[in-house]
Amino acid sequence: MKKILFLVCLVTVLSAKSFAGAKNDGKDAEVSYFAENNFLNKYYAAESVKWTVTSNFQKAVFTLDGKTMSAFFDRNGEYIATTQYVEAKKIPAVGQKRLTKLYGDYKVNEVVRYDFDGEPNAHLQMLTGKRFYNTVYFVNVTNDKGNVLVKVTPDGDVSYVKSL
Repeated sequence: MKKILFLVCLVTVLSAKSFAGAKNDGKDAEVSYFAENNFLNKYYAAESVKWTVTSNFQKAVFTLDGKTMSAFFDRNGEYIATTQYVEAKKIPAVGQKRLTKLYGDYKVNEVVRYDFDGEPNAHLQMLTGKRFYNTVYFVNVTNDKGNVLVKVTPDGDVSYVKSL
């Protein structure tokens, strides 16, 4: 009897999963249940969600409060970070001042806000070095000499990432 009940439950779950998978045909591959569930728990009011799955991560591009954002999840469905294009004036004032001091002859092209609200020893700490931040800004600046990507932390630390 237990085997029959287990088999019925298994068939029901598999059927429900295949039916649910058909609702989002914009996926390159199947988004994990855990990524979708974690996304819905974090961004329950998100609209126009489009998923992309690669061998390294699962990404949801969505609209929240009229702003386009991207949320990244690892292959196991664990939340990594959220990114959003923002205006340069959204960088904290101390970071803006330091950016102007170091790259004053450059023009700001794009600013990507990278938000992470996980544990201090996780992905974002690797990007920021010794200190832990919930948010960092990646700024693309250009002039006639070149195109550079820099990282700006909330306490005003500006560091070169790479030339583009």
